[in-house]
Amino acid sequence: MSKKGYSVTYVLLCVIALFVMLSSSLVTPLIANYARQLGASSFVIGLVVSGYWISRIFLEIPSGFISQKFGLYRVMIAGLVLTGLGNLVMATWMDPYTLVLGRALMGLGAPLFFAVATTFVLNMFEPERRGSAMGIFQGIEFAGSVVGSTFSGYIVSAFNFQTGFLFSTVLVLAALALMILPPNIRSESNIQTTATPLSFSMIRQVLSTRNLLIVSSATFAEFIMSNGIIFTVFPLYAENTLGISLTNIGLIMGSRSFGFVISMFTMGYFADRFGRKPVLLFGLGATAALMVAVNFATTFELLVSILFILGITTGAIWIVSPVLAAESVDTSHRGAAIGTYRTFFDLGSILGPIIMTSVLDSYGIAMCFYLSAAILLVNLVPSMTLEEKK
Repeated sequence: MSKKGYSVTYVLLCVIALFVMLSSSLVTPLIANYARQLGASSFVIGLVVSGYWISRIFLEIPSGFISQKFGLYRVMIAGLVLTGLGNLVMATWMDPYTLVLGRALMGLGAPLFFAVATTFVLNMFEPERRGSAMGIFQGIEFAGSVVGSTFSGYIVSAFNFQTGFLFSTVLVLAALALMILPPNIRSESNIQTTATPLSFSMIRQVLSTRNLLIVSSATFAEFIMSNGIIFTVFPLYAENTLGISLTNIGLIMGSRSFGFVISMFTMGYFADRFGRKPVLLFGLGATAALMVAVNFATTFELLVSILFILGITTGAIWIVSPVLAAESVDTSHRGAAIGTYRTFFDLGSILGPIIMTSVLDSYGIAMCFYLSAAILLVNLVPSMTLEEKK
C-alpha cells in the first residue's frame, strides 16, 4: 500500500461495504412492524429481530479460520451471497417464519463479509496508517446504515416491504458485481491469503491473548450501553417520562449519529498519531461520564448536546478496538482475533436490551444509566495496562 492516497482495492471495499450496509438497513428498522403485519406473535417477532444477531455469533470467530482455509476473496463472496439470499427470501415469501430464516441467513453472511473485510483492510496498511484507514472504512459502513435507516420509512410507505427487500437484494447484487468484475480485490486477496488449516489450538492461543480479551471486554461494555441504553430504554424514557415527541427523539438519536460519523473520520488519525490506548481510555472514561450526565438532562437541547458528544466518545471505542484486536496477535491469526472482537459486540447487542429492560422494570431508569457507567469504568482499569503492539 502506497503511503500516498488509497488503492483502488481499498476504495472498492469501502463502496461494497456501503452498499451492503445500505441494503441491510433499508427495511430492518421496521422489520418488527412487518412481522406483526404478517400475524407474528411477540415471541416470533423477538426471533425475527434477534435471529440475525444469534446466527452471527456462530461464524464470527470461525470466519477468520475459514478465510485462511478457503481464501479471503471466496469467503467474502459467500458472505455477500448469503446476505442477498436472505433479502430475496424475505421479498419472496410472506410468512413470519420465513422472516426468521431470511434474517438468520443475513446473520450468517455478515461475519463472512464484514469480519473478513475488516481483516483485509487491516492487513493492507502499515501501523502508522491503520487507524485512519479503519476509521474511514467503518465511517462509510455507518453512513450506509444511517442513510438506509433514514429512507426505510419512505421506501415502505411509497412501495411495500417486499419491494424494500427487492431493493436490498439489488444493492447486494451491485456489491457482488464490484467484488467480482474488477480484478483488484481478487488479486490482493491472493497476496494476503495463507493456506493455514483450521486448528483448535490456534483458537485457544488467540482466545488466551490478554490484549485481545481486554479490548473485547471493553467492546462488550460499549455495546451493552449502546443497544441496552441508547437504542432500547432511552427512547422509552424520553417519551414516557420526559414527554419528548417521537420526532424530537429521532433528532436526538440523529445527533449521536452525527457525532459518531465525525469520530469515525478523526479518531483513527489520533490513534495513529498518539497511540491506540489513549483513544480507548478516552472513549471509555468519557462515555461513562456522559451516561451519568444523561440521567440529569431533562431538556431537548441538553440531550442533543450530550448525545452528540456521546457519538464522538463511542466512536473512539469503535475505531481503535478492531485495530488493537488485530495488532494483539500474529498476522496469520488476525482473522480469528477480529472474529473474537466481533463476537463480544454481538453478545453485547443481544444481552444489552435484556439486561437494561430488566433493570428498568426493577430499579428504574437511573440505575440503568449508573450500571452502564459502572460497566464502562470497570473496563477502564484493565485497559490502562494494554501493551500496544504494531
